[in-house]
Parts: sequence; structure tokens; C-alpha cells
Amino acid sequence: MAKLMQVLSKTVRRFSSALYVTGDKAQSHFVVLTPYIDFDEIIKNKNDLLKSIQARKLKIDLDKIERRWNFFKMIDDHRTVLEFTKTEIHNLINKLKQEGEEQNKSDIEKLLVHVKLVKDDLKNVKEYSYGLEENANLGVLSLPNLLHHKTPLDSHTIIHEFLEQPKPISENHIQIGKSLNLIEYTNPTLCYLKSDAALFEFAITNYFQITLLNQGFTQFSNADFARSLVVEGCGTDYLDKNKIFTLDGSNNEINRLHVVGGASLYSFMAYFAKHSIQSTLLPLKFFTLGRKYSPGSGPDLLNLSQNTVGQIFVATSDNSNEIFDILIEQIREIYEPLNYHLRLVYAPAASLKVGESLKVSIEMFSNYSGKYVEIGYLSLYGDYISKRLLFTHGKERTFINVISGEILNVQRFLACALENSYNEKPLLPSLLQKYI
Repeated sequence: MAKLMQVLSKTVRRFSSALYVTGDKAQSHFVVLTPYIDFDEIIKNKNDLLKSIQARKLKIDLDKIERRWNFFKMIDDHRTVLEFTKTEIHNLINKLKQEGEEQNKSDIEKLLVHVKLVKDDLKNVKEYSYGLEENANLGVLSLPNLLHHKTPLDSHTIIHEFLEQPKPISENHIQIGKSLNLIEYTNPTLCYLKSDAALFEFAITNYFQITLLNQGFTQFSNADFARSLVVEGCGTDYLDKNKIFTLDGSNNEINRLHVVGGASLYSFMAYFAKHSIQSTLLPLKFFTLGRKYSPGSGPDLLNLSQNTVGQIFVATSDNSNEIFDILIEQIREIYEPLNYHLRLVYAPAASLKVGESLKVSIEMFSNYSGKYVEIGYLSLYGDYISKRLLFTHGKERTFINVISGEILNVQRFLACALENSYNEKPLLPSLLQKYI
């Protein structure tokens, strides 16, 4: 056992996670939930998982994660044996005492020595297994979702196009917006919309709100903040300052507060984490219109830190593929009456986030750059997020399939609309004027 302890002490490496907190850290940090992790189930699809890792161009050593998991399970099994042994010895001591403590005194003393050795071994195994447990489970949690069979491995796949590609222009949306007094920048990543641009934002959000309600969605109101637990549960590194805003001065080292905006997947999952609903209520179809905050580089409308966004959130049981296709058709029904050229594409594996299994990008054409710009998207997550944040349904607590997406980014839409409509049509077509 001493040799095993030496091996453990050299192998253990501590990691920090808001999502998975081991027993030793639970004494100083409140544990909201423990994610569902079944690596033995995951590894059954090892070939598909390797394909997902390679296609996403992730630097993950699956064999190393598997070895760590197997080593942790071996130590955990040894801990179980020690606990069983300790219990059995105590039972035997009690039995001997009942039969006659004096006449069994010698045997009882031997058993007491034995149980002390077992307790010492058990204490050492528990102490060192915390690091192994964290190491193994965080390795499993770093694995990406399996790719959907429709996800292209190399380049995007166009599934729908509407109208012809607009003609090139010599000015970009920033120059157009400033010349028409539609945009005022306060810093490179924040701006005010003025005049017709402000009316455009008001009209387009009203249009989406009414159309989504007519399509059977229910409007939802979310908080602007989410904890690190939720951010990590959605598959985002909460320590990456390029991906998420974090409030300074938080005393909670592993579960900080992040500014995400009410129109985000994080804010929806902050509500539904550790939540179980009746199966008869599925599918749930929610949407919210509001602010989304994320680190931006500026100085154009395509890379702002604050955007007005339309986010949908759908929770379903086992028919997520069918519902995903229906949602794509509903997106077409929303956008085509606006009479702008756009296309819908399946995004390639390398551009997907770790939790996404399939993603459809809604793209408009930038006349100035000659490139397509993503103005929205719809993503299929399956039960990847639900297992991490314990979102379930029914008496058996079956994990829910999640479909969510930012189907409208007003500032990105406006950027393309300014270039698409320049010298050809008004920024506010007759359809949007009805919603002002």
C-alpha cells in the first residue's frame, strides 16, 4: 500500500472547476450540482468521438483521458473494497463481543489492529483519490459533443438561398452609417444607433417578437448574469477573457459572476439547471429579445461587445432532429418577407463549439468585403448540456435535448442591410415600417 501511495502522490494534479467540485473542496465551496458523467457509456462510441475531436481540430488526447479514468476507477474500486472490509470487521467485532468479550479478547484485539490499518489505508486512499477524481472527470467533461451526421467535416454546406447576391460597393457599413448620421461610437466596441438605424432596431425586434409568438413560441425573460457553473456547463471556459465577461471583486474563486445578457443560452440554462419538468409539457418553445454581452474587438457593427439579440430555446425529448428541421423552416418564414439576400448553411465541424452537434448559420452578404456574414444561427446540442447541468423530464429523470440559437443579431443584420440597401432601397422597407 505504501508503494501505491507513492505512485498516487506523483500522479495527482489538482485542477479547478466550477462545474465539478470534489469532496475535499466541497467543505469550502457550496456545491449546486454534480454533473452526470458516465465515461464507460461515452467510450462505447470511441470512433465517433475521435472523429469529432479530429474534425473540430481539438488538441485532446482521448487515450490519455481513458487511462486516467481507468486508473481512477481502479483506485475507487480499491476504496470501495476497503470500506466494505472496515464494515465487515466491525460487524465481526460486535458479534464476538456478543458471544463473550472476555473469552474472545485476543481475537477482538487482533481485529481492532486490523481495522485501524484498514482505516489508515482508507484515509490515505480518499485523500489522494480526490485529485485523481477531479483529473479524470474534468478530462471527460472536456470532451466535445458527438457530431451530427449532417455536420460537414471540411467546408460549409449550403441548404437554402434566397434572392441573388447583391452588387459590390466601395464603402463599408461604418462609412455609410456615419455619413447618414446613423451610428455614433462611444468606444471601438460600443455604439449608439441613431435616426433610421434606431427605428430599424425597434422595428426588426417587434417584427421578430410578433412572428415568433404567431409561430407558437412563448416569450421569456432572463437575468443578465450567470455563474461560472452555468458557463462551464454550457461548454465555455469561464476563465477565457476572450469569450466571457467576468465581474471583478468576486470572493468566490471557482464560481464567479459573469455578465452575459438575458438573450443568451447561458441565461436560459441558469434558469433550467437542476430542473425537472413534466414530460407532457414537451416540447417547450421559448424566445427572448434583449441584450447579449460578449468580448468584442470592434470597431465595426460585426464585432461589438453589446448586441441586441433574438435567442430561442427549445427543450424536447427524443424528436429533436424533426423539430430542428421545422425550426429551420420557421426561420425562413421570418427572414424571406424582409426581402434581403440570405443563405442558410450547415457550419463545418471546426467552427462548432464543443457542445454543438449541428449548427445552421444564417448568413447575409457584405457588399464591401465580398464575404458572407453570420447574422444568426441555430444549434442542436442534444443532451450534452442537460447531462452537465441536470436538466431532466419525467419520473425517470431522462435528460432533455436542447436546441437553441441566436436567430437574430440586430447589429450584424444592420451592417449587412446598410450595405445591401445602399443607393438601391430604403433601410426601412414597407414591411418593417408597420412595426415601428
